[in-house]
Amino acid sequence: MTKTKIFISIIACLTMCFVSSVSGQEALDTIFKIEGKVMPVDVVKVTQSYVSFLVPGSPDTYTMERKQIHKIIYKNGRIEEYNKPVFEMVDDYSWEAVWLTEDKREVAELYKRGKISAKSPSSARSPKAAKKNATIRLQKKAASLKGIVVLVTKRQATGGYGEYPGYYLEGIVYGTEPLEEDGNEDEDLISGDVVL
Repeated sequence: MTKTKIFISIIACLTMCFVSSVSGQEALDTIFKIEGKVMPVDVVKVTQSYVSFLVPGSPDTYTMERKQIHKIIYKNGRIEEYNKPVFEMVDDYSWEAVWLTEDKREVAELYKRGKISAKSPSSARSPKAAKKNATIRLQKKAASLKGIVVLVTKRQATGGYGEYPGYYLEGIVYGTEPLEEDGNEDEDLISGDVVL
């Protein structure tokens, strides 16, 4: 453990002790469930399959399966992670937030931001991998234009028997805000490779 991590752990522990002594309450452990619920509790026991805990104000001991828990932050600052959360917050202009559609009605209220295309690399080993890679490249290009949706105008799978599979996508990016006035409103097709 590095000196910085040790220092941060000591500060966190001292802060929790100070807060609990000032408020007159005992510091609690915190269970974060995979669906996002946060529970301040007093963890009693952790096994391979469940966690036992006390809820403040109740004399009963409760149990919960570990598969329901994302992580536990103990009152001493220690963190144990068990499972990934069900959902994560995604930035509005992150490529993961960009979605693809072929329905023009879904972009009717949005502003056109440009035309883009993407193709899978020649290293794709399956049609599924080629399609996924081309889709991710298209989403990244759309995010770089601050787009939130791509109206797909062309899809093309390539490669036959004995050839590496390929996939090509072309579309128009739309966003929630109009482009700044720079005179290049109708640019040519933006192409080229995006490094993943």
